[in-house]
Amino acid sequence: MTRLYALLLCLLLALPTTLVGQTRADTLLLSEPLTPAKRADRALTQGLLEAAPLVGIGLLQNLQNRTIRELRFGYIPRFRNHFDDYLQFAPLAVQIGMRLGGIQGVTESPWQMLTADAVASVSVLAITSAIKYTARIERPDGSSRNSFPSGHTTMAFASATLLNLEYAERYPWLPAVSYGAASLAGLGRLLNNRHWVGDVVTGAGLGILCGHLGYWVSDRLFGRTRHEVHAHPDEAPSSLRLYIPITLSTSRVRGSDEWLLQGRHAGLGLEYTPQGWPLHLKGALALSLYKAERAEKPSRTSLDERALQLSLGAGRDFQLWQGFHLNVSAHGALRLALGKGTQSSSPATEAELSLPHTSLGMGLEVAPHWRFTRHIGLRLPLGADYFPAPSQVTTFGAPTSKLSPISLHAGTALEIYL
Repeated sequence: MTRLYALLLCLLLALPTTLVGQTRADTLLLSEPLTPAKRADRALTQGLLEAAPLVGIGLLQNLQNRTIRELRFGYIPRFRNHFDDYLQFAPLAVQIGMRLGGIQGVTESPWQMLTADAVASVSVLAITSAIKYTARIERPDGSSRNSFPSGHTTMAFASATLLNLEYAERYPWLPAVSYGAASLAGLGRLLNNRHWVGDVVTGAGLGILCGHLGYWVSDRLFGRTRHEVHAHPDEAPSSLRLYIPITLSTSRVRGSDEWLLQGRHAGLGLEYTPQGWPLHLKGALALSLYKAERAEKPSRTSLDERALQLSLGAGRDFQLWQGFHLNVSAHGALRLALGKGTQSSSPATEAELSLPHTSLGMGLEVAPHWRFTRHIGLRLPLGADYFPAPSQVTTFGAPTSKLSPISLHAGTALEIYL
């Protein structure tokens, strides 16, 4: 099963490169006219090019399931809200409402648009159900074994894709709003403890694919389309990119006892390259959850300590080969302790972890990253941070141990090129 999982992941991450090559070869045939059928086929290929990396990254992000779950329980263990049940349909409702309001989209008739909507919705139900009851992954709350992928997130991104395919050429700001709403629906599935992070990211990719599949079937049935087919060069210029890092950190604790400080972090980062600059500016905000564990007995731990970290810095991107870069950066950091986690203590708790309320530090990071499509990439951040302010672990009935000021971190990050 593990080998099959790894093979599927490699195929999904390699597929965009193959499709990009095919798209470039097709664009050389300038003398060949684009019939409606060929235009529809190329639009579907474009959708697959966008969806496949997200599905692959979603499979990879299953490695971070425990990290996100522990952060969720450390900050908002009792969160429950049904907004995601309704938000998944919001972009689709907007699309239908705009058409009923007389706003012309890319389809020539409302029936062509509604056919695309129907096919996409049926595809969401069929694909997610088939995978759910084949994979049989248990939900985080233990309620059932149909967690992977997230049906709500799949429907949310299918709805957003349907809205964008119909109206984004007329309203260029629409993708940011619609995909933002779809992302919020996916976040709701994590906050409500109904899905793992891998379920949500994979569902986003499947939703985009279902939206494109709906319009492909509709365009084929009606024999006409006005969709513009855009190339997806992997080196399209982009001065602004978002990244969503999920990382683990570790450092040893000095003292008579061998303790390890384990950190789990999730955040949002932004990088901006001013025109003509060789360097890019970067900033990131992350929520962290720290726990001290005995090196020889990982089951013996301290209570969680929460922290908020702001990082500002600069770096440079080095292109190693087509689509593959190495990001090297340095940053200063401000860390604010937010107090103990909200989980209750257990019999295994035998130490008290104390972080300074406010601490300044610095860090270095090296991040290989791949840009799969015009808008989507994957980053693997590796780095070290230095916080000189004293932090300590107090073992009940034993001397206090001081935390090493240097910690190492590694993880994964989804990149979005704007």
